[in-house]
Amino acid sequence: MNALILAAGDGGRLGALTRERPKPLVEIAGRPIISYTLEALAAAGVCETAVVIGYRAGQLGEALAADARGLSLSFIYNARFREGASLSLAAARQWAGSEPFLLLMADHLLSEPIIRRLLDARAHTPPGVSLVAADTPTRWPADYLDEATRLALDPDGFVTAIGKHLEPYDALDTGAFLLDPAAWDALDAAPESCELSTIFSILAARRALRAVDIGGAHWYDIDTGADLEAAAALLAARR
Repeated sequence: MNALILAAGDGGRLGALTRERPKPLVEIAGRPIISYTLEALAAAGVCETAVVIGYRAGQLGEALAADARGLSLSFIYNARFREGASLSLAAARQWAGSEPFLLLMADHLLSEPIIRRLLDARAHTPPGVSLVAADTPTRWPADYLDEATRLALDPDGFVTAIGKHLEPYDALDTGAFLLDPAAWDALDAAPESCELSTIFSILAARRALRAVDIGGAHWYDIDTGADLEAAAALLAARR
């Protein structure tokens, strides 16, 4: 299965760290954020990967071409990268065709087991249903939960609602998905420029998005300088 990484945004919340480099190239423990996800994909057996680029596209494309972590990379340019992330997803529609694909965020530190769990779950998923890798909220401190994207689930694991300040909720969105081709219908039903959560909310309303528990695998959503420090500590603890 192929993978798509959204990496077009400007990473403005990191301030000076992204003024002269794209957010995916900001380093954690001496390596670019995105390199951990590329490595996880390769370890899980994924080869063909497309990266949607925008902010400082040339700089990011050159860096990734020089260190692809064993993947076969292609690049898709989103000129409207300062608008909603839906535009980055839409830019990859021709690339994806009518096949399912992994959808990942370049600013999320992700590990191989998360990728494998999504791939394994696909074999037991009905046609038309997409998957989101989900984590248990009790693993995380309250300040992290305040910023996390939350998921409400039904007894069968289908997502019923998704949002940043959702109450009540059952799980956290890790930023890793496996999209069925039917997900393009949800993109068409959403505003042209919107956040991905809008698209996933449409899938949830159609009972077409199911959560896959990551079983304690490590991940981290990088938004701030404090997140960089916390992610580095997480990696150090795993060594």
